[in-house]
Amino acid sequence: MLSHRTALRSAIAVLGFGAMVTLSASPAFAANEGDHWIHTYDCTADQEIQLKFVDGAWHDEQELNPTVAAPGCRFILTDNGREISDTTGAGSGWWPDGPGHYICALVSDSGAQSAVRGICN
Repeated sequence: MLSHRTALRSAIAVLGFGAMVTLSASPAFAANEGDHWIHTYDCTADQEIQLKFVDGAWHDEQELNPTVAAPGCRFILTDNGREISDTTGAGSGWWPDGPGHYICALVSDSGAQSAVRGICN
């Protein structure tokens, strides 16, 4: 038979595990929220993904913000393979990344002849 102290510890462990499962299953932890830095030799951008309340539900939105933009840098966002933003130094603005969307970021550096893909979400 379990002692009172052992039973209490077991109950606390079960509650802690349940809280962990609940929090990890919430939409806020389901994707790639945060800042993702994309670097080439001459170009740098911050791909920012945030959870926002859009059209009555919580969905991700993305923005690509150049921080280093030498001549020859291009900052591109695509949605399901279709180009939605292509700049040489301006931010992309926020784009919805909910159901039916698959947004990818790309930083292209023609001077260094390289391109680096960011997060696809």
